[in-house]
Amino acid sequence: MKFVQLTTTEFNDYSKKSAVSSIFQTDSWAKLKSNWEAYTVGVKENEEIIAACLILCRSVPMGFRFAYAPRGPLLDFSNELLLSFFMKQIKQFLKNKKVLLAKFDPNLLLDAIPFEDKDKVSSIVNDSLIDKFTHAGLKHCGYTFAIKDTIQPRIQLAFPIDDAIEDRIGSKTMKKVRASYKKEVIIKQENDSKSLVQMVHCTEQRHQIKLRNENYFNTILNAFKDDAIVLAGYHEDQLISACLLVKCNQTTEILYSGYDDAFKHFNSTYPLRYESIQWAKQHGCKEFSFGGVEGTLDDGLTMFKSSFHPLIHIFVGEFDMLPYPILSKCTQLVYPYLKKYVI
Repeated sequence: MKFVQLTTTEFNDYSKKSAVSSIFQTDSWAKLKSNWEAYTVGVKENEEIIAACLILCRSVPMGFRFAYAPRGPLLDFSNELLLSFFMKQIKQFLKNKKVLLAKFDPNLLLDAIPFEDKDKVSSIVNDSLIDKFTHAGLKHCGYTFAIKDTIQPRIQLAFPIDDAIEDRIGSKTMKKVRASYKKEVIIKQENDSKSLVQMVHCTEQRHQIKLRNENYFNTILNAFKDDAIVLAGYHEDQLISACLLVKCNQTTEILYSGYDDAFKHFNSTYPLRYESIQWAKQHGCKEFSFGGVEGTLDDGLTMFKSSFHPLIHIFVGEFDMLPYPILSKCTQLVYPYLKKYVI
């Protein structure tokens, strides 16, 4: 086995074939994160790539750096020898880059259960899987539940796509979808971010938060090209809701969405999600991700998402890599304070 830096073409080719790939382990995602320095590394055996990882790095005080592998690495996780070799090589690679702390959150599911079984979420663990990563030199950050605890939420909701979409969604929610159509709500596909920007601004005002700007959304659309789309809800030419979809392999993710509270009574978010799922199916996807949720699974947004009868996806969670034994442990302790500056 040989550790190598991969070309963009090599990485993209491997990522497209990987069973654990996602939009976050793509060259398109690296382009989006232009304020990070991106590295694509891998392992070759007999000149064949058998592991790969996109690693993003940015500066922290005192001339050091922080690294993050979003939904990485990509490999056959049952191959413990490969995992240990790859992590050991990445650790040395990052140490040479003066990285104090690196975070990995593999695209590994512990389980996928019906929403009706949500009370079981807290009991779903896999310590033997965690041990594999521990033996490879990583430290598990715990079976977290709050969105704020990790960079990518560990608990997410996903809709499995087949030929019986409306049956899975159920009559109650489909009734709300059709009622919105009867109120003359229409959903349009758009290739720019103007509608999305307006609706995200509504969300920012409603929740007193700051999200992303038009340039960021346009960068997503340009980076993912035909694999990204804005869907927008209208009533008599009045924009009332919008969302941004991005697909990778057989999964479509909804990255951002928003609606105008003044038109909430049109329930346009129901046909917007319904047509998002249809868009995913039309583009060859087997799954539509509603994104992360709080582990309590009882807030209003989670209840809305759950009305489409998705599965609860419980991921393995984040792992820390500590390239410098003492300095890295200190960085790990202050990471909660550094997080808002590096993420």
